[in-house]
Amino acid sequence: MKILTSFAELQQLKMDIVYALGTFDGLHRGHQSVIQRAVAEAKAVKACTVVVTFDNHPLHILNPDRCPTMLLQPVLKGEILNELGVDYVLRLPMTKELLAMSAEAFIDALTDHNAVKAFVVGQNFTFGAGGKGTPDLIQQLLGSKGIMVHALSLATCQAGNEHVSSTLIRQAVREGDLPFVQTLLGRPYMFRGTVIEGDRRGRTLGFPTLNFLFPKELTLPPDGVYVNRVFLDGRWYEGVGNLGDNPTFENQYHRFEVHLFDFDEMVYGHEATIEFWTLLRPEQRFNSLEELIGQMKIDEQRAKDFFKTI
Repeated sequence: MKILTSFAELQQLKMDIVYALGTFDGLHRGHQSVIQRAVAEAKAVKACTVVVTFDNHPLHILNPDRCPTMLLQPVLKGEILNELGVDYVLRLPMTKELLAMSAEAFIDALTDHNAVKAFVVGQNFTFGAGGKGTPDLIQQLLGSKGIMVHALSLATCQAGNEHVSSTLIRQAVREGDLPFVQTLLGRPYMFRGTVIEGDRRGRTLGFPTLNFLFPKELTLPPDGVYVNRVFLDGRWYEGVGNLGDNPTFENQYHRFEVHLFDFDEMVYGHEATIEFWTLLRPEQRFNSLEELIGQMKIDEQRAKDFFKTI
Protein backbone atom coordinates (compact mmCIF):
# COMPACT_ATOMS: atom_id res chain seq x y z
CA MET A 1 0.00 0.00 0.00
CA LYS A 2 1.24 3.47 -0.86
CA ILE A 3 0.32 6.82 0.72
CA LEU A 4 -0.44 9.79 -1.55
CA THR A 5 -0.85 13.31 -0.17
CA SER A 6 -2.00 15.42 -3.14
CA PHE A 7 -4.20 15.37 -6.21
CA ALA A 8 -1.04 15.79 -8.29
CA GLU A 9 0.33 12.48 -6.99
CA LEU A 10 -3.01 10.83 -7.62
CA GLN A 11 -3.03 11.98 -11.23
CA GLN A 12 0.22 10.09 -11.83
CA LEU A 13 -1.57 6.76 -11.44
CA LYS A 14 -1.92 5.02 -14.80
CA MET A 15 -4.56 2.45 -13.92
CA ASP A 16 -8.31 2.16 -13.42
CA ILE A 17 -9.52 3.29 -10.00
CA VAL A 18 -12.30 2.44 -7.55
CA TYR A 19 -12.58 5.09 -4.83
CA ALA A 20 -13.68 4.74 -1.22
CA LEU A 21 -14.48 8.18 0.22
CA GLY A 22 -14.77 9.02 3.91
CA THR A 23 -13.24 10.58 6.97
CA PHE A 24 -12.58 7.07 8.33
CA ASP A 25 -11.44 8.52 11.65
CA GLY A 26 -11.98 5.33 13.63
CA LEU A 27 -12.02 2.69 10.90
CA HIS A 28 -15.04 1.19 12.66
CA ARG A 29 -17.27 -1.54 11.21
CA GLY A 30 -19.17 0.90 9.00
CA HIS A 31 -15.96 2.32 7.57
CA GLN A 32 -14.61 -1.18 7.00
CA SER A 33 -17.69 -2.19 5.01
CA VAL A 34 -17.21 0.78 2.66
CA ILE A 35 -13.55 -0.07 2.13
CA GLN A 36 -14.16 -3.79 1.73
CA ARG A 37 -16.83 -3.08 -0.90
CA ALA A 38 -14.40 -0.82 -2.78
CA VAL A 39 -11.70 -3.50 -2.69
CA ALA A 40 -14.17 -6.09 -4.00
CA GLU A 41 -15.39 -3.77 -6.78
CA ALA A 42 -11.80 -3.03 -7.80
CA LYS A 43 -10.89 -6.69 -7.99
CA ALA A 44 -13.96 -7.39 -10.11
CA VAL A 45 -12.91 -4.87 -12.77
CA LYS A 46 -9.13 -5.30 -12.35
CA ALA A 47 -8.71 -1.78 -10.96
CA CYS A 48 -6.83 -0.45 -7.95
CA THR A 49 -8.48 0.72 -4.74
CA VAL A 50 -7.86 4.30 -3.61
CA VAL A 51 -9.11 5.34 -0.17
CA VAL A 52 -9.62 9.11 -0.08
CA THR A 53 -9.44 10.59 3.40
CA PHE A 54 -7.96 13.48 5.39
CA ASP A 55 -5.11 13.90 7.83
CA ASN A 56 -7.30 15.80 10.31
CA HIS A 57 -10.93 16.45 11.21
CA PRO A 58 -12.42 19.63 9.62
CA LEU A 59 -12.85 21.10 13.13
CA HIS A 60 -9.07 21.09 13.40
CA ILE A 61 -9.28 24.17 11.14
CA LEU A 62 -12.79 25.48 11.81
CA ASN A 63 -12.88 25.25 15.62
CA PRO A 64 -9.82 23.57 17.20
CA ASP A 65 -11.32 23.69 20.70
CA ARG A 66 -14.17 21.43 19.52
CA CYS A 67 -12.04 19.07 17.46
CA PRO A 68 -12.72 15.48 18.62
CA THR A 69 -9.94 13.29 19.91
CA MET A 70 -8.73 10.49 17.68
CA LEU A 71 -9.73 6.85 17.94
CA LEU A 72 -6.79 5.46 16.00
CA GLN A 73 -3.22 6.58 15.44
CA PRO A 74 -2.20 7.06 11.78
CA VAL A 75 0.40 4.28 11.90
CA LEU A 76 -2.20 1.76 13.08
CA LYS A 77 -4.77 3.06 10.60
CA GLY A 78 -2.27 2.47 7.79
CA GLU A 79 -1.65 -1.10 8.93
CA ILE A 80 -5.38 -1.87 9.09
CA LEU A 81 -6.00 -0.38 5.64
CA ASN A 82 -3.17 -2.49 4.27
CA GLU A 83 -4.71 -5.62 5.85
CA LEU A 84 -8.02 -4.73 4.17
CA GLY A 85 -6.31 -4.94 0.78
CA VAL A 86 -6.18 -1.25 -0.11
CA ASP A 87 -3.69 -0.30 -2.83
CA TYR A 88 -3.42 3.47 -2.28
CA VAL A 89 -4.50 5.99 0.35
CA LEU A 90 -4.94 9.60 -0.74
CA ARG A 91 -4.54 11.35 2.63
CA LEU A 92 -5.23 15.00 1.94
CA PRO A 93 -3.92 17.66 4.34
CA MET A 94 -6.82 19.46 6.03
CA THR A 95 -6.40 23.12 5.04
CA LYS A 96 -8.59 26.19 4.63
CA GLU A 97 -8.20 25.83 0.88
CA LEU A 98 -9.48 22.25 0.94
CA LEU A 99 -12.44 23.23 3.12
CA ALA A 100 -13.34 26.00 0.64
CA MET A 101 -13.20 23.61 -2.33
CA SER A 102 -16.64 23.00 -3.83
CA ALA A 103 -18.00 19.48 -3.99
CA GLU A 104 -18.00 19.66 -7.80
CA ALA A 105 -14.34 20.72 -7.88
CA PHE A 106 -13.45 17.92 -5.47
CA ILE A 107 -15.02 15.27 -7.70
CA ASP A 108 -13.37 16.86 -10.76
CA ALA A 109 -9.98 16.58 -9.07
CA LEU A 110 -10.58 12.87 -8.53
CA THR A 111 -11.82 12.11 -12.04
CA ASP A 112 -10.35 14.58 -14.56
CA HIS A 113 -7.03 12.81 -15.12
CA ASN A 114 -7.87 9.25 -14.04
CA ALA A 115 -9.93 6.37 -15.39
CA VAL A 116 -12.50 5.87 -12.63
CA LYS A 117 -14.77 2.84 -12.47
CA ALA A 118 -16.72 3.43 -9.26
CA PHE A 119 -17.13 5.37 -6.01
CA VAL A 120 -18.10 3.71 -2.73
CA VAL A 121 -19.32 5.87 0.18
CA GLY A 122 -21.49 5.66 3.26
CA GLN A 123 -24.98 7.01 2.65
CA ASN A 124 -24.44 9.89 5.11
CA PHE A 125 -21.06 11.02 3.74
CA THR A 126 -20.78 14.72 2.96
CA PHE A 127 -17.87 16.66 1.51
CA GLY A 128 -16.91 19.93 -0.14
CA ALA A 129 -17.53 23.50 0.98
CA GLY A 130 -20.44 23.67 3.39
CA GLY A 131 -20.83 19.89 3.29
CA LYS A 132 -22.91 20.19 0.12
CA GLY A 133 -21.41 17.12 -1.51
CA THR A 134 -23.51 13.97 -1.09
CA PRO A 135 -23.75 10.54 -2.71
CA ASP A 136 -26.68 11.86 -4.77
CA LEU A 137 -24.56 14.72 -6.07
CA ILE A 138 -21.78 12.30 -7.08
CA GLN A 139 -24.40 10.30 -8.99
CA GLN A 140 -25.68 13.43 -10.72
CA LEU A 141 -22.17 14.45 -11.72
CA LEU A 142 -20.91 11.06 -12.86
CA GLY A 143 -23.92 8.94 -13.81
CA SER A 144 -23.77 9.94 -17.47
CA LYS A 145 -20.09 8.94 -17.60
CA GLY A 146 -20.81 5.34 -16.68
CA ILE A 147 -19.11 5.62 -13.28
CA MET A 148 -20.96 3.60 -10.65
CA VAL A 149 -21.77 5.17 -7.28
CA HIS A 150 -22.44 2.79 -4.38
CA ALA A 151 -23.91 4.46 -1.26
CA LEU A 152 -23.92 1.87 1.53
CA SER A 153 -26.40 1.77 4.38
CA LEU A 154 -25.02 2.67 7.80
CA ALA A 155 -23.84 -0.14 10.06
CA THR A 156 -26.05 -0.62 13.12
CA CYS A 157 -25.21 -1.74 16.64
CA GLN A 158 -25.97 -5.35 17.41
CA ALA A 159 -28.19 -4.29 20.32
CA GLY A 160 -30.71 -1.81 18.96
CA ASN A 161 -31.11 0.37 15.91
CA GLU A 162 -28.45 2.97 16.74
CA HIS A 163 -25.91 3.51 13.98
CA VAL A 164 -22.23 2.79 14.51
CA SER A 165 -20.45 6.14 14.70
CA SER A 166 -17.18 7.58 15.90
CA THR A 167 -19.12 9.81 18.32
CA LEU A 168 -20.75 6.77 19.91
CA ILE A 169 -17.39 5.00 20.15
CA ARG A 170 -15.71 7.99 21.84
CA GLN A 171 -18.49 8.09 24.41
CA ALA A 172 -18.11 4.37 25.12
CA VAL A 173 -14.32 4.68 25.45
CA ARG A 174 -14.65 7.53 27.95
CA GLU A 175 -17.17 5.49 29.94
CA GLY A 176 -14.86 2.46 29.98
CA ASP A 177 -17.30 0.20 28.11
CA LEU A 178 -14.56 -1.60 26.20
CA PRO A 179 -16.61 -4.67 25.15
CA PHE A 180 -19.12 -2.33 23.46
CA VAL A 181 -16.25 -0.41 21.85
CA GLN A 182 -14.89 -3.69 20.48
CA THR A 183 -18.31 -4.50 19.02
CA LEU A 184 -18.43 -1.14 17.23
CA LEU A 185 -14.84 -1.19 16.01
CA GLY A 186 -14.67 -4.86 15.14
CA ARG A 187 -11.44 -5.04 17.18
CA PRO A 188 -10.23 -4.00 20.65
CA TYR A 189 -9.44 -0.35 21.36
CA MET A 190 -5.68 0.06 21.12
CA PHE A 191 -2.70 2.35 20.97
CA ARG A 192 0.95 2.06 19.99
CA GLY A 193 3.65 3.44 22.24
CA THR A 194 7.28 3.18 23.28
CA VAL A 195 8.29 1.49 26.52
CA ILE A 196 9.68 4.13 28.90
CA GLU A 197 11.60 3.69 32.11
CA GLY A 198 9.42 3.79 35.22
CA ASP A 199 10.32 3.79 38.89
CA ARG A 200 10.76 -0.03 38.87
CA ARG A 201 8.52 -0.30 41.91
CA GLY A 202 6.45 -3.05 40.30
CA ARG A 203 9.51 -5.28 40.14
CA THR A 204 10.06 -4.97 43.91
CA LEU A 205 6.38 -5.80 44.49
CA GLY A 206 6.61 -8.93 42.37
CA PHE A 207 4.69 -7.41 39.43
CA PRO A 208 7.19 -5.97 36.91
CA THR A 209 5.50 -3.63 34.45
CA LEU A 210 6.08 -1.98 31.10
CA ASN A 211 5.41 1.77 31.25
CA PHE A 212 3.95 3.95 28.50
CA LEU A 213 2.72 7.50 28.08
CA PHE A 214 -0.84 7.29 26.75
CA PRO A 215 -1.01 9.26 23.45
CA LYS A 216 -2.50 12.71 24.09
CA GLU A 217 -4.27 12.76 20.73
CA LEU A 218 -6.35 9.63 21.47
CA THR A 219 -9.66 9.38 23.30
CA LEU A 220 -8.77 8.53 26.90
CA PRO A 221 -10.46 5.68 28.78
CA PRO A 222 -11.16 6.24 32.49
CA ASP A 223 -8.38 5.64 34.99
CA GLY A 224 -8.49 2.08 36.21
CA VAL A 225 -7.25 -1.48 35.92
CA TYR A 226 -7.71 -3.24 32.57
CA VAL A 227 -7.35 -6.60 30.92
CA ASN A 228 -4.83 -6.09 28.12
CA ARG A 229 -3.05 -7.83 25.30
CA VAL A 230 0.31 -6.49 24.16
CA PHE A 231 2.14 -7.11 20.88
CA LEU A 232 5.87 -6.75 21.54
CA ASP A 233 8.88 -7.92 19.54
CA GLY A 234 6.80 -10.16 17.28
CA ARG A 235 4.71 -11.84 19.99
CA TRP A 236 1.36 -11.34 21.71
CA TYR A 237 1.30 -11.35 25.51
CA GLU A 238 -1.64 -11.31 27.92
CA GLY A 239 -1.56 -9.01 30.91
CA VAL A 240 -3.24 -6.67 33.36
CA GLY A 241 -2.61 -2.92 33.20
CA ASN A 242 -3.26 0.28 35.12
CA LEU A 243 -4.10 3.65 33.58
CA GLY A 244 -3.70 6.56 35.98
CA ASP A 245 -1.28 8.26 38.35
CA ASN A 246 -0.89 5.48 40.94
CA PRO A 247 -2.35 7.38 43.92
CA THR A 248 -0.94 4.99 46.53
CA PHE A 249 2.49 6.59 46.01
CA GLU A 250 3.80 10.16 46.05
CA ASN A 251 5.12 12.23 43.12
CA GLN A 252 3.52 10.15 40.37
CA TYR A 253 2.47 11.15 36.84
CA HIS A 254 -0.28 9.94 34.53
CA ARG A 255 0.76 6.90 32.53
CA PHE A 256 -0.21 3.40 31.51
CA GLU A 257 1.67 0.44 32.96
CA VAL A 258 1.03 -3.19 32.21
CA HIS A 259 2.17 -6.40 33.87
CA LEU A 260 2.61 -9.17 31.29
CA PHE A 261 2.17 -12.77 32.38
CA ASP A 262 5.32 -14.90 32.05
CA PHE A 263 7.44 -11.94 30.89
CA ASP A 264 10.35 -10.27 32.68
CA GLU A 265 12.66 -8.61 30.17
CA MET A 266 14.19 -5.13 29.89
CA VAL A 267 12.70 -3.65 26.71
CA TYR A 268 13.06 0.10 27.20
CA GLY A 269 12.74 1.93 23.89
CA HIS A 270 10.86 -0.93 22.21
CA GLU A 271 7.56 -0.23 20.47
CA ALA A 272 4.46 -2.12 21.48
CA THR A 273 0.76 -2.23 20.57
CA ILE A 274 -1.58 -2.38 23.55
CA GLU A 275 -5.16 -3.65 23.33
CA PHE A 276 -7.81 -2.81 25.95
CA TRP A 277 -10.27 -5.68 26.42
CA THR A 278 -12.23 -4.81 29.54
CA LEU A 279 -12.16 -2.59 32.63
CA LEU A 280 -11.77 -4.60 35.85
CA ARG A 281 -12.12 -1.77 38.38
CA PRO A 282 -11.46 1.96 38.88
CA GLU A 283 -8.05 3.06 40.09
CA GLN A 284 -7.90 3.38 43.87
CA ARG A 285 -5.60 4.40 46.72
CA PHE A 286 -4.43 1.68 49.14
CA ASN A 287 -3.45 2.14 52.77
CA SER A 288 -0.48 -0.22 52.68
CA LEU A 289 1.79 -2.13 50.31
CA GLU A 290 0.31 -5.38 51.60
CA GLU A 291 -3.19 -4.25 50.68
CA LEU A 292 -1.97 -3.15 47.23
CA ILE A 293 -0.15 -6.44 46.56
CA GLY A 294 -3.21 -8.41 47.63
CA GLN A 295 -5.41 -6.53 45.18
CA MET A 296 -2.83 -6.89 42.39
CA LYS A 297 -2.94 -10.66 42.84
CA ILE A 298 -6.72 -10.57 42.57
CA ASP A 299 -6.53 -8.38 39.43
CA GLU A 300 -3.99 -10.73 37.84
CA GLN A 301 -6.17 -13.77 38.44
CA ARG A 302 -9.28 -12.01 37.14
CA ALA A 303 -7.41 -11.10 33.95
CA LYS A 304 -6.19 -14.68 33.49
CA ASP A 305 -9.72 -15.96 34.04
CA PHE A 306 -11.03 -13.47 31.48
CA PHE A 307 -8.73 -14.78 28.77
CA LYS A 308 -9.97 -18.32 29.42
CA THR A 309 -13.42 -17.18 28.30
CA ILE A 310 -12.51 -15.77 24.87
